[in-house]
Order: sequence, then C-alpha cells, then structure tokens
Amino acid sequence: MSAETLALLGLALGVVVIAGSAVASRTGLPAPVVLVVFGLLASLVPGVPSLNLPPDLVFLVFLPPLVYRASFLTHPRTLRRHATPLALLSVGLVLTTALTVALLVSHLVPGVGFAQGLVLGAVVAPTDPVAASGIFGRLGAPRTVVDIVEGESLVNDATALVLYAVAVQAVVSGPPTVLGAAGGLAVAVLGGVAIGLVTGLLVVVVRTRIRDVGLQLLLSLFTPYAAYVLAEKATASGVLAVVTAGVLIGSRSGGIFGSTARLQTTAFWSLLDVVLNSVLFVLLGLEIRTVLGDLPPDGMWRLTGYTVAVVATVVSLRMAWQLLVPPPVYWLRQVLGRPRSDSSVAERVVIGWTGMRGAISLAAALAIPLTADGAPFPARALLLFLTVAVVLFTLLAQGTTLPFVLRRAGLANDESEAEQERDARLALAEVALARLDELEDSGELPAGGASPLRQVWEQTRSKLQASGTDPDDAGEGGVEVDLTTLRLDLAERQSRELDRLSATDEIAPEVARTLRREIDLQQMRLGGGDS
Repeated sequence: MSAETLALLGLALGVVVIAGSAVASRTGLPAPVVLVVFGLLASLVPGVPSLNLPPDLVFLVFLPPLVYRASFLTHPRTLRRHATPLALLSVGLVLTTALTVALLVSHLVPGVGFAQGLVLGAVVAPTDPVAASGIFGRLGAPRTVVDIVEGESLVNDATALVLYAVAVQAVVSGPPTVLGAAGGLAVAVLGGVAIGLVTGLLVVVVRTRIRDVGLQLLLSLFTPYAAYVLAEKATASGVLAVVTAGVLIGSRSGGIFGSTARLQTTAFWSLLDVVLNSVLFVLLGLEIRTVLGDLPPDGMWRLTGYTVAVVATVVSLRMAWQLLVPPPVYWLRQVLGRPRSDSSVAERVVIGWTGMRGAISLAAALAIPLTADGAPFPARALLLFLTVAVVLFTLLAQGTTLPFVLRRAGLANDESEAEQERDARLALAEVALARLDELEDSGELPAGGASPLRQVWEQTRSKLQASGTDPDDAGEGGVEVDLTTLRLDLAERQSRELDRLSATDEIAPEVARTLRREIDLQQMRLGGGDS
C-alpha cells in the first residue's frame, strides 16, 4: 500500500470518526455503536479497500495507552478499600466467565475447540467503565459503586489479558502442561509487576527533574509503551507492567508534577483516550465486511443462535454472580473477624448491570493472530463476530437502561460525595484565612492589606457553612487586586492542605482530583504554574 493511499485512508478515518462522534452527540446514542455503524458503512463505499490490520500492531498501538490512563486515575487506596469485591469481580468472575464461554462455544459450535473458546472468553470477560462512569456522574451514584466499577475494569483487564495470552499460545503452539502453564503465569504476573514498578519509579525520578512541559508530555506518552515492550520482551505481562507503572505514577502525581504539567497532561490523555476509543470502534466497523465474508457457512439462524447463547451467558452470569457469590464471602470475612466489606443488594444489582464491554475487548479481538502453526487461526472470524455482538449488545441494552436501573435501586442523587467536597472546600477556605492571619500577625503583611482577599474567603466560608458548594464560587470570585504573590502563597498552602486531606483518607481521590485541578488552574492563571 503506497504512502498516498495510507494518507487518504488516514484522512478518511478521521472524517468518519468526527462524523460518527457528531451524530452520537446529536442523537444521544452510544458513541461506540454509532462509530461501528459508520465504519461498516464506510467499508461498503465502492473503492474502499479491505482493511487487514496486523494483529500485533493493534495491540501495541492501542492497548498500552488505554490501560495506562485508567490505571493512572486509580488510587491504590481505592483498590485496598474495596479489595474483596474487586477480587471477586476482577479475578473470580473473569475466570468464571472465560471458562464458561469456552465450554459453551466448544460444545455448541462444530470445529471450535476449548482453546479457541477460551480466547473468546478472555476477550469478552473484561468490562469497560466509560459508559457507566458518564451515567454515574450525571445521576450521582454512590462513590462505593463508582469505585468498584472503575477499579474492577482496571484489574480485570490485567486478569483477562494474561489469560488471553495463555489461550492464544495454546491455540498457536498447543496446550501447555500444567506445570508449564503455572510457571508461565507466575513469570507473567510477577515479572509484569516487577517491571512496572521499576519503570514507574524511574519515571518518577526523571520527571521530578524535568521542568519543560513538552518533555513531560513526551515522557508521559513514552511510559506505557516502555513498560509494555520491556515486559513483553522479558516474556512477562505487558498489561500488568503498564497497570503497575500507571498506578504508581498516578498516586505520586501531586508531588512530582507542577500545576501546568498536570493540567496539560490531563488534557492530553483525555483527548488521546477519546481518539483511541473512537478509532478502535471505526476500525472494527471497517473490518466487519471482511469478517462477514470469512464466517463459516452455518446459516443465519445457527449464527444467530451462537450469538444469543454467548451474549445471554455473559450478561446473566455477571448478574447471578453478583447476587449469589458476595454474600457468603462477606459472611465468612465477618466470621473470621475481618473488617466488614458488605454491600447492599441494590448496589450489587447496579454493579451487575454495568457489564458493558468496550475498547479493550475490541483491541484483544482485533489482535487475535491471523495464523496458528502456519494455518489460518481457527474460527477467527467467528470469534471477532461474537465479540462485536457482545460489545454492541451490552452497550445498547445495558448502557441505555442503566439510568432506569440506578433510579429503581434508589441509588441516584447520592449526596455523600457532594458533602465531602463541601467539607474539603471549607477546610481550604480556613487554611487561606489562617495564612492571612499569620502574615498580618508577623508583620509581613500590613493590617488590612489583604482585605479584598479576606472578604472573598470569608464569603466563601459563610456560603459553604450555610448551604452547599458551587465550584464556580469557591475561589477568588473575580476579585481583581494586585496581590499575585500573596494569592500564589495561599494557593500553595491550600495545595498542602489538600495533600493532607488526601493522605489521611478524609476525601475520596475523585474529590481530590477536582480540587487539585482548580488550584492548578488558579496557579497557572496567576503565572505561578511551575512545570
């Protein structure tokens, strides 16, 4: 394929992504579904060549940054707090789903063995929290539910993709021995975590010494690819390496990044995440034409039966797991004298209904090798087709009905996080006023010299004590005074107080990120945003 053809394909891909995203925004339909349809329609245009992406390239380009951003935003404290439900969902449910799907497909579809079925099971096992997070934020879901759903998606990506690598290897090279499989898993897990820790620590050390924001961004983009490639070269899990590095760096971002670098890095990764997700769904739509042509001639009714069976198994198994498995585990913890980690039936139902699949499943499906031992990979087209069916059904059926389920469960409009944010804002206002008192008492500031700032913070404190919080009003309220140095000093004191509140677990990581962004914006606006 010539350079000119590649350039035209890239341009066309960009047009399809933008057009599909615009239609999704206008209609309110799930963006991934619209993008897949647009990709399929684009593939039907006369003259558009069939898209045959190298599977290894798909995994390498898309997987590291998608996993890294999710892990960067996950605080270790959240993982520790919800360790039991996260382990049940991210390890227990993922393995159960993968094995159940493998057994189902190997018995239901002629010519498909257990190993190929396990590939499909590993592909459709991990969930994607993007759609659920948007709905949770809009309807005010409890923080516990949000943390579990988002934390689950991070850990189950690692579990599923380690299993995926084992399953693909079994198809390509034959089933390993029990000892060989156990040893391979141990190397993959321990090696991936170790390489991720080393990579993350090195990046933290380097980034504390870099002040140029451009270099910060380049190093940020380089990090997930470095962790992934190094781990894969060492026959360890690249996904676990990326997850470990991301969690480590993200948990220390407050101390190693300046306000300008933090703001620009956040904006960069938000944009990259949207672009990669969008391109993945369009690429899938473009490849559907080829997939349909490669499907076995089993007849439409039989293919529909396979699809219904797999989708029903994946969706119903998650809900049954949530209703049946956690209660005895929580009871056992209580009997053993461990801290209580129970959740209500309503919370478990909502979490059970948030089983939407997304970009990670698509990347894994597209990365299934084209050949196995010199022959075409068995049933690759069918595995891709069934993955598309699971992704689209869960996004459409569960994604569109989740608001109804959340309201019926009585979990919408939860005020606990809003109250937590109000208390944190009040603490920051108190810090600012205390600093002004300190400067006036020491004579560093003339008495009454900061009265405009004092008036703003006193009004902020009074408003927060009287009612709730309005982020637009919790700051310096448009007061224009020539006290830039003092305002930067107050912002620095508030930043330290925010670090203390976060370190002592008085506020949730999401609240800390919201307030940190406001302080960063204030510092950058005042010209004090160090890189």
